Amino acid sequence: MFKNKKLSLAVKQSLLITSVMGVTTSLTANAQTTEENTEAPIEKIQVTGSHIKRVDLESVSPVTVITAESIKLSGDTTVADVLRNSSINTFGSFRGQSGYGSGASASSEVNLRGLGAGATLVLMDGRRLPGLGYDGGSSSDMSMIPMSIVERIEILRDGASAIYGSDAVAGVINIITKKEFDGVEFGYNFEDPGVDGGNSSQYNFAAGLTSDRGSIVFIAEHANTQEVTDVAVNGDFADGSYSTYSPVANFLGDSADTFAYNTDLCGEVTDTSIESDRCGYYYGNSTWLYGASEKNSIMTKIAYELTDSITFNSRFSAQQTSTDTRYAATPVSTSSVTIDSDNAMNPYGEDGNIYFRTASLGTRDTTTEKTTFELVTGLEGYSSFAGNDWDWQINYQRTNAKEEVFNYNLVNDTVVQDLIDTEQLDLFNVQGLSTEDWSSYNAELLDLARHTGTYQSTQKRDIIDASISGEVFANDFMRVSAVVGAEYSHLDFEQISDPESGLGFISGGSGGDDVYATRKRQSYFTEVAIELPHDVEISGALRYDGYELEGDTGAEISTADFSDTVPKLGISWRPSESLLLRASWGEAFRTPTMSEMFASISYSFPSAYDTYYCDTQGNADSDTSYCSTTQQHLTYYGGNPNLKPENSESLTLGLVYDVTDDFSVELSYYQYDYENKIEDIDVDDLIAADLDGTSSNIVRDSNGQILSITSGYTNYAQVKTSGLDLTADYRVPTSIGEFGVNLELSHVISYEEEGIEWSGELFYPDNRGNVTLDWNDGDKWTASWRTLFIGSHGDTYYDYYQYADNYFKHNVTVSYQVNENLLMSAGINNVTDELIEYDPGVWRGYDDALYDPLGRTLNLRLQASF
Repeated sequence: MFKNKKLSLAVKQSLLITSVMGVTTSLTANAQTTEENTEAPIEKIQVTGSHIKRVDLESVSPVTVITAESIKLSGDTTVADVLRNSSINTFGSFRGQSGYGSGASASSEVNLRGLGAGATLVLMDGRRLPGLGYDGGSSSDMSMIPMSIVERIEILRDGASAIYGSDAVAGVINIITKKEFDGVEFGYNFEDPGVDGGNSSQYNFAAGLTSDRGSIVFIAEHANTQEVTDVAVNGDFADGSYSTYSPVANFLGDSADTFAYNTDLCGEVTDTSIESDRCGYYYGNSTWLYGASEKNSIMTKIAYELTDSITFNSRFSAQQTSTDTRYAATPVSTSSVTIDSDNAMNPYGEDGNIYFRTASLGTRDTTTEKTTFELVTGLEGYSSFAGNDWDWQINYQRTNAKEEVFNYNLVNDTVVQDLIDTEQLDLFNVQGLSTEDWSSYNAELLDLARHTGTYQSTQKRDIIDASISGEVFANDFMRVSAVVGAEYSHLDFEQISDPESGLGFISGGSGGDDVYATRKRQSYFTEVAIELPHDVEISGALRYDGYELEGDTGAEISTADFSDTVPKLGISWRPSESLLLRASWGEAFRTPTMSEMFASISYSFPSAYDTYYCDTQGNADSDTSYCSTTQQHLTYYGGNPNLKPENSESLTLGLVYDVTDDFSVELSYYQYDYENKIEDIDVDDLIAADLDGTSSNIVRDSNGQILSITSGYTNYAQVKTSGLDLTADYRVPTSIGEFGVNLELSHVISYEEEGIEWSGELFYPDNRGNVTLDWNDGDKWTASWRTLFIGSHGDTYYDYYQYADNYFKHNVTVSYQVNENLLMSAGINNVTDELIEYDPGVWRGYDDALYDPLGRTLNLRLQASF
């Protein structure tokens, strides 16, 4: 249902947009010859993908436009959902889940072409949004953008660093906010998923006034969403949701080959059970999949004509979110916990290690609070000089973004060890207490080890930019338009964890990775568009960016200087009024983030299968609890001040064909070559390379199990990808209303990373698409049936997972205009309650970056306008 706008322009003193026709293709409006106007210059507009204002809206780059009207009928209720369901979100995008640290559990990203969220630049009204703290400001949190402010979303499906600078590698998403609105509007949206929990309510208010001299718009939104537990999706005691870190402690003697534990307690303590030679704990019974959130936002936009040729523009926005997530009780795993043979609380008579979880302290609950304030203000206008009209603008943007995370019920390992050494903590019930008394006894002592971890990131950014554009030359043969501009940016970035977590003796969190850094940027850019006979246009862009970075790595103050000049070239030709052919080529780059360069040592617990211990040593059958893909490993990370920028080269070829007035088709080919890609070395890769258990990056115990892994960032990855985008829209007017069919399809021809072809493999579907059937009676009724398709993907490289079959998700929406003031809509998302599981029956054995685990969802929307 996502449609581009086909605009026909009639220009005299002002721009008149006379028709809007939904087509999921690039803008294909025919250029119109304008007559000279002696009273005022021709008014022009700027579209995503170019800084040049022009009357002709044709572009050499493919742009998908998703209108607010299309969004209402799609069934999607958030900006994150809209982008997640787009077919060019090739392999899905990260959606925050409980268990992720540093605020990631409360964030949603977008990942065009599978090149990484950091390679997709997100703008609001053409201006950069603040990045997320946990990844150094690289990617934007799409869940922070309120739906009520959106007028349309433009997606540039092409590399565009020559236009917008760093990060525009895979493409650009431009959120266009509402700017002209008269009256007052109230809205209410409600969703009820098929699983228990997840209900959401959204309230919005808009008011606006437009006059001859300008306009003002005010929009406010409040939304809240309930949590969704893992039990609601997977059920109790789901496979893969247990751990050997149990409330009933497991003991491994220094000379023992098997574990020991109190068999009377195991099974009696909540969520524990005997698993192989250990007492296991089903943490999945207490975890939340998605957190409970509350979001508030406001936005004000003002446009006022100071003179006939100068306009003042301003936008102020503020967003605040609070998200509560829940993960299993803390496993005491950051430090090794030991007990001596002569300890009175050691019933096993030898020195050894203890593996246990502090369930008596409660679950690990996390509150993430995010606040963003942004002010954009500036002047734009036109002037006549040297016989030509020139558009100019100058703007200032100030952004303050803050993220605070509070991790409750973590554990201080040193306090735990002291409680053991002083013979106070009775982990094996040497005293012979009842299960309830034993739990209460240890809980009172462990309360002394309780720790609240904190994480905070702040970003303060100032941007000043200016540009001037216009027609620099024209004769009977050609017309040349150009823009020149400059931009200056200064960013202060801080990321701080509580000192105890940073020192590495707090279990349950992901502390450390402190960052204190600044970044300055100077940019100079130019674009040229040359219109030639036979409806041929040649365009070119060139941009220089120079960066100065400084950061405290903990060991020293490091500095770095980066600069790059990237070009872009394009050509379009319209051999007939209904056919447009186009091609573009360009280079792009991405600078390292503050965290990637300057982060101090941090730790996390990624899951991975230990091939050396399980397969090479042959322990897979005898130690099934450890030999699992969900087994977590303590992993240390840190920044790398020697990183270099990433580089990319892209090519797009395409055509747009208006077969009839009611039938349009677009076909595009894309190709990216992404080099020097910065990656934290994947834990799976480190383990796979440890063929004999001697890797310097992996520390193992005497039995061969992993104790810790050391990873980090480096410029080593290369990704090459290519594919096809097909979009089509067909409108059928009839006596009972207008019917429409809209198609959006993306096919990945190749996705090669480090020489390995992943297209079509598990987690890398090579086909995605959406088909929408819609109808309106031209008066009160509108209805749509939207089918989202994700093609099957196989298991060549992951033969322990199952093949993911074709996925079809059906959304139905019906709207009724009760009267001129009230609109009612109702719908069902995922009508057939589909979910593809790559590991059926296993805890979180589905990819929610691609699929929706919430089941059949009812939604209701009311909108009152006055």
